[in-house]
Amino acid sequence: MTGQVAKSKGKVVVAMSGGVDSSVTAALLQLQGYDVIGMSIQTFDASKDEKDRFDSCCSISDMNDARRVCDTIGVPFFVINAVEAFESRVIDYFVSEYLQARTPNPCVLCNNHIKFDFLLERALELGADFVATGHYAKVHFDDDSGRYSILRAVDEQKDQSYYLFGLSQEQLKRVLMPLGDLRKIQVRKLAEQMGLLRVSKKPDSQEICFVGSEGYAKFIEKKVGDIAFVTGHFALPRGEVAGNHAGVHHYTLGQRKGIPADVMQTAQKLGYGADLFVSSVDAETGVVRLNSEADLLKTTLIAQNFNWMAGGDFTRDRKVTARIRSRHDGASATARIYAGNQVLVEFDEGQRAITPGQAVVLYEGDMVLGGGWIEKVLEARFA
Repeated sequence: MTGQVAKSKGKVVVAMSGGVDSSVTAALLQLQGYDVIGMSIQTFDASKDEKDRFDSCCSISDMNDARRVCDTIGVPFFVINAVEAFESRVIDYFVSEYLQARTPNPCVLCNNHIKFDFLLERALELGADFVATGHYAKVHFDDDSGRYSILRAVDEQKDQSYYLFGLSQEQLKRVLMPLGDLRKIQVRKLAEQMGLLRVSKKPDSQEICFVGSEGYAKFIEKKVGDIAFVTGHFALPRGEVAGNHAGVHHYTLGQRKGIPADVMQTAQKLGYGADLFVSSVDAETGVVRLNSEADLLKTTLIAQNFNWMAGGDFTRDRKVTARIRSRHDGASATARIYAGNQVLVEFDEGQRAITPGQAVVLYEGDMVLGGGWIEKVLEARFA
């Protein structure tokens, strides 16, 4: 009796970073019956000094690791050039936001514009049905609403649902994230069992990939030159001038590290305690205001460019859990549409350093309802 070849579940392009997560993703999907194609995204020009910055991920060494993994599991591997797209859609925005005294999240932008936009376009050109990534999150389809959304991962310490709020319904229906039901320790163990020993013990990347060890302020200065800097002075809680600074791009809300020692000494001589933090940054005047921890606690924000991933009625108040940064645990809040695609979010309790430029992501249980970019922080809720 002639054996039958199992029918493929479809062709999937896996975004390969050279790390353990994307490597196991590719191997798992192959075992599940998909036709897998590995694809690394080149985001830097190897002929320039930029290659020295991309040392936390995306390096040539990482691409070689991705190629080895694909050779090991027997699937094709490609590298696509996204240097110009990454520069214009991620890096330029990152620099511009800091110069406007806002604090951007480039990882969200990379997901929106590179991994699930640029990569998906290339995948479709190859006739692929899906794209897959090693994100710790789950894609969910709701039969009642007919909409896709993102769910938190089982591994709370590695959950990356916060970064994925910007995906469209068209993108979500073509996305696979097989690691959402696994813990990191299980993924590393699977890598060992699959013979992917080189990547099984690779450390996770922690920093912004394109900044490197020089730090984001130096990176910005090299990109734009001195002419673009907004310099100014530090102001203490009652408005006293306490020294000058080299540019607003050095400071973000809630920051204490980096405030010059002589500024803190002046504050103490004027009767202020030692615990002062950046409480506001004005890109027009260059004033960096310092205040106490209590002054950082705010309850209300307006977010713009909101993506309503899961749908639902937000014309009236709706109780949610809201996260205001990737490492924020989330807090109980009320959300409703404010105007157009702006959303008003009011927390039950004050949250530390709600920062313009960061993303606010709304959850109902484990489901991402949607998210947008923090535009304003208000002292009190609008009526």
